[in-house]
Amino acid sequence: MSFSDPVFTSLSFLVGGLICLLSGSLMVLTLLVSVKDANAEFVLLMSLIAFGFGAATVRVTAGLVLTWLAGLGPV
Repeated sequence: MSFSDPVFTSLSFLVGGLICLLSGSLMVLTLLVSVKDANAEFVLLMSLIAFGFGAATVRVTAGLVLTWLAGLGPV
């Protein structure tokens, strides 16, 4: 898979990282507050799914972003 637009690829990488960060923090906070509630189990499930989507986005776009940054050369 190749994305030709470096801005779109970079923004996708950053959004994927943000999704991982936010869903991971929601998961940790839910584990700290309560685990025995049905609502807490639903939040944990959705947080894990969101973390997976964010991690997949980062994995797909990381190589392209690193290649684009390496192509910029020294400033």
